[in-house]
Amino acid sequence: MERDIVIEAQDIYLLNLILTKIVDLGQCDIAMVINKSGRLISYQSEANVLDKISIAALVSGSFASSGAIANLIGEKEFETLYQEGAVHHLYVAQVDENNILTIIFTDRSNLKRIKTAIDDHKSAMLEILTKIYSTVVADPFLNLDVSSYKSKEK
Repeated sequence: MERDIVIEAQDIYLLNLILTKIVDLGQCDIAMVINKSGRLISYQSEANVLDKISIAALVSGSFASSGAIANLIGEKEFETLYQEGAVHHLYVAQVDENNILTIIFTDRSNLKRIKTAIDDHKSAMLEILTKIYSTVVADPFLNLDVSSYKSKEK
């Protein structure tokens, strides 16, 4: 039986407070906590126009790919990933063994400000995520995949 995390409303509230502080202090557009399987755990944003679910899945894959590259060159892993675009920039940092923090920002901020905002709140984020991942359950109805079930036509 598969095990899955159970996130309490209070934990999301506390995580969102931290993400809001990172968005405010870092002057970024969005801060997202993503688990390494690509699931969006939580986010805070100044704009609600981005497809956060797709971004979470793609960032997770990109981060995993960078880990494979790290292994090929003799590194255990890369803890951060930075992409610079013409308008938007992406900073991805490993929070713990299960989660990555993704920040999207523009030129109104800079990488030093983003890193400082993260460093100021990383320990509180780790505390909440540790609590979340300590609450796992084995429940046959969590993440039930019904794609293999076909309706019977009469």
